[in-house]
Amino acid sequence: MSTCSVPIDLTKAFDSICHNLLLAKLHGYGVSQGAMEFLQSYLSNRQQRVKVNGILSDWLPVLCGIPQGSLLGPLLFNIFINDLNFVTRIASLRLYADDTTTYTSAANTMALELSFNQDLQKLSTWFSSNYLTVNHTKTQAMILGNFNYQPVLSIGNSIKEIESFLEILGVHIDNKFSFKAYVSAILKKVYAKIGVLRRLKRLVPSDVALILYKCCILPHLEYCSPLLLGINKTLVNKLEAANYYALKVLLNVGKDVD
Repeated sequence: MSTCSVPIDLTKAFDSICHNLLLAKLHGYGVSQGAMEFLQSYLSNRQQRVKVNGILSDWLPVLCGIPQGSLLGPLLFNIFINDLNFVTRIASLRLYADDTTTYTSAANTMALELSFNQDLQKLSTWFSSNYLTVNHTKTQAMILGNFNYQPVLSIGNSIKEIESFLEILGVHIDNKFSFKAYVSAILKKVYAKIGVLRRLKRLVPSDVALILYKCCILPHLEYCSPLLLGINKTLVNKLEAANYYALKVLLNVGKDVD
């Protein structure tokens, strides 16, 4: 049994949303006429300009894209790409804003290659029809399990090289599920933060140091931590050692403190 996963990254996704197509989808989902008029007003009559080397361009109308920095922006984008879930025939999808991960499994590599490529082409057609562009430089592919030859996977006209690990939403996942690369990335961030915070140690009281620990160190150690259940003892010890070191540097406490 082989399983293949492909995280697909979209280029300038929020800025590429077609207003008319978005409104048509909202109408198809049953949004009321009053809400439709409000959203059309929200998207219409917007202008923008750019500043380069102190020189401003002319104001130009914004004909596509969703205003960012608001609660409506991500919601409207998710509604826009929601029907992407109905495109594939075999592969499953996981959507998180403009990061799309598709995966499937098959009894043998040849069947996986055939069925997955068909669904990847369907996804490529959907992106093109909805005026979205795949960022091929950030799109990856990885296969889990035993396979007797290297399959060729492609989306659009781009062939995806099979990688030994993927990075999905900041998590490094390797094809052996060892999480060595992910733990190394965590430790690099943690020790870098400790190095910065130790310089502030003498300048802040202990209660502020505790807040800095919870805000700057713990998030790195706790992010997607359930994925690390079952990793080998060596990696566990490295993570615990980093945590103890942070506590010692910032709070002057040892390993015996809960």
